[in-house]
Amino acid sequence: MSDITPFITVLEAAQKKEKFTPEVQEAAAGIDAAALKDIFAKVAEQGEFEKLDDATEAETLRKAFEFAAKAVMMLKSSPGLMEKKDLYIYFKVGKGDVMEKPGMFDIQLYGAWEKVKDYSPAKAHQLYIGHVNDFITKYGTRDE
Repeated sequence: MSDITPFITVLEAAQKKEKFTPEVQEAAAGIDAAALKDIFAKVAEQGEFEKLDDATEAETLRKAFEFAAKAVMMLKSSPGLMEKKDLYIYFKVGKGDVMEKPGMFDIQLYGAWEKVKDYSPAKAHQLYIGHVNDFITKYGTRDE
């Protein structure tokens, strides 16, 4: 999936300060939407472990990932727990966080993280943004 038009629409609305909180608007500042589309498509075609060699591209994708983490809080309704699982996993990998060994109830979440824990940050960022894009399409966003 390389079409992130709903995500780009939300990004541009935040950049124009047409909607969302100041915190979300601030996270959107300075992200080149056209470049992001190209970078997103490039990483979507790469393998899970390939890194972005271009530091500017990596920084643009990281900023978009940070924006996505704020924008997902602006959904009209919250995705279900199972929908949030992959989002949480890719967030952890994108941030470079390590999950602790799970308790009995968290074994499924830990198992999902184990499968992707070695993905490159760029791939985790791209997958996270893709999930947020899907949630924006499915749930829409609030204005405030």
